[in-house]
Amino acid sequence: MSKYYGNYSQYLGAQRCCDIRVRGEQGPVGPAGPASIGPVGNTGPAGTSYTGPTGRGCKGATGDTGADGPTGYTGATGYTGADGLTGYTGATGPAGETGHTGYTGATGSFPTPTLLSDISGVVSYYEGSYYYNDTKTFVIDHPNNAAKFLVHGCLEGPEAGVYYRGKDQIVNNEFVDIELPNYVEKLAKKFTIQINPIYNGKLIMLNSSEVENNKFRVYGENSTFHWIVYGKRHDITVEPDKSSVVLKGSGPYLYI
Repeated sequence: MSKYYGNYSQYLGAQRCCDIRVRGEQGPVGPAGPASIGPVGNTGPAGTSYTGPTGRGCKGATGDTGADGPTGYTGATGYTGADGLTGYTGATGPAGETGHTGYTGATGSFPTPTLLSDISGVVSYYEGSYYYNDTKTFVIDHPNNAAKFLVHGCLEGPEAGVYYRGKDQIVNNEFVDIELPNYVEKLAKKFTIQINPIYNGKLIMLNSSEVENNKFRVYGENSTFHWIVYGKRHDITVEPDKSSVVLKGSGPYLYI
């Protein structure tokens, strides 16, 4: 009889004996047997999970301000706006300094007039030519005849001179002082004095002093007289060489 058959017989005998089903007392728990962790099984398929409804939580406290971020790029320039209203004109500024005077241009040439004797004191232009007379004159309307002019010539001499004249009298049978302008001695020099007594029935002899402190004294008997004082301002070179001077002016009235 095989081993399997013997065990089966035992099994059948045991089964018959156990048909009477009386439960015996539970035996004590046996000691735990040794166990080992079995191998990890295969990962099952991923399950689908659904997102639950959003919870309604309380607002938390404001956090600290974060650090400044980097500066962004400059945007494109916008369109130019319309012109604004013109502002009020400001106050006028102070006047600027006067500019420098420009250089004097060269003197233009003047045609040489022809000297005539029948034209007095004026320069005339006739048929393309200038004519003049070398007498220094001035012309005014005639005081008695409206149809005429009055022409006078200038007194000339070899010096630049001044004169003062007047009329006075002696009443103390001694003298009288004649006052001249207070600038005379600073203006001129080398004064000469002329005294002309006015006849009163007899001949009178009068004398004068020099000019001092801008005055002079006339000595003599009681009388009335005219007086004139001449003075020299400065000398004039009467006959200069043409090569040593430069003439100025134009026409007949030239000067050095």
